[in-house]
Amino acid sequence: MKKFNIGTKLFLSYLVLIAVIILITTFSFRYLFQEYLVREAGDQLHKEGLQISEMLEDKRWNGERSPGGWLDRRRIDLAGNLISSQFIIYNRDNDVIYSNVDEDVQTEYEENKGKSFVTEQVAIKRLGEQIGSVVLFTKVESLAGFNQIIQQSQTISLIASAAVAVILAAFMQKGLTGPISLLAEHMRQFSMRKKKKPLNLKTNDEINELAETFQVLSEQLYKFDLDQKEFLQNASHELKTPLMAIQGNAEGILDEVIVGDDIDASLEIIVKETQRLKKIVQDISYLTRLETIEEAFKYELIEVDDVISTALTTMRPLANKHHIKLNYNNKTSFDVKMDPDKMTQALINLIGNALRFASAFIEVRVYRNEEFVCIEIQDDGPGFGDAADRVFDRFFTGDQKGSGIGLAITKTIVEKHGGSILASDNDVGARVVISLPNSN
Repeated sequence: MKKFNIGTKLFLSYLVLIAVIILITTFSFRYLFQEYLVREAGDQLHKEGLQISEMLEDKRWNGERSPGGWLDRRRIDLAGNLISSQFIIYNRDNDVIYSNVDEDVQTEYEENKGKSFVTEQVAIKRLGEQIGSVVLFTKVESLAGFNQIIQQSQTISLIASAAVAVILAAFMQKGLTGPISLLAEHMRQFSMRKKKKPLNLKTNDEINELAETFQVLSEQLYKFDLDQKEFLQNASHELKTPLMAIQGNAEGILDEVIVGDDIDASLEIIVKETQRLKKIVQDISYLTRLETIEEAFKYELIEVDDVISTALTTMRPLANKHHIKLNYNNKTSFDVKMDPDKMTQALINLIGNALRFASAFIEVRVYRNEEFVCIEIQDDGPGFGDAADRVFDRFFTGDQKGSGIGLAITKTIVEKHGGSILASDNDVGARVVISLPNSN
């Protein structure tokens, strides 16, 4: 099946539309103009009939016979000369007393009146009484000549209009399909390897909106591709360290370079690095699920205090081990729509990260403004310094410990709740604020 581009379809649509308009206009005009001519002819005949009737009114003629005398006949002849239409005068008894047409025309009229003739009949009266009538008629064919002239003029006008419309349609087609062709070519040349300049159409219509949407999509794809490359580089780097430790110790044992009591130490390193490797893989897998639709979030309206208390209870043994106090004195609580398990995990990650740097305490506070419920976690450590903008990046570790995935997971969980997370330095240490939409 032959394919047509949009421009061809539009152009053909214009042609079909023009043809339909011409046909409808032609037939409707011809019919309406013919009816107009017949009506106008009837009105003209009626006016002329009234003139004849007025000229033939005579007190001496009672309509029973033909008007007599030279004056009466002269008056009829004068009426016939003044009137351009064909007419017949009848007396009271419907006998023809005068006609300005020959017998053949009169006979044709008598046989076909009402069909091929436009006819008007006007009464002739004397003292309010009808004493005769005058019938005026003209052939419908006689109107066709004038109608034909009008139709020819109309045809010439329509042809000229159609030609102009076709030319305008061609220009409109070019103006409409030109930007589409440019956009299509721009899309065909799209490449993830080489970033192209944005296409600026300036058409101020849906095509321009489509071009802008494609540009936004392109920017997102470029960013996604860059993030993926960075992710793979960081992941390979993080995985390489435990793998090299495992490989080195395993080869040392296999080659009998490591012997005696050192074998147990090497095996402990292998187990430890294997666990670390497993943790990294699990974190990467969990983060990937969070960022896709595979990991379902189950939102419910829950008190923030319950989630914070659960996270603090989980982390308190580790805090006691490091002699860090977890302070949380919340007198009010707020209901927020969230996935309690995911948000608990996010808070555990933040508190766990704070435990690595805190000196004596970690303080948790909750407060609310007009739009958000905020959870603030502050420690008395050295703070983030210049790394405040990077702490939530995947695989970023400020102290070269950990996998660098935990805070990235936290950020993803918060953003999935429609919130935001911000890291900054405070007077006494680091400060992280989670802002969640206020359900009230």
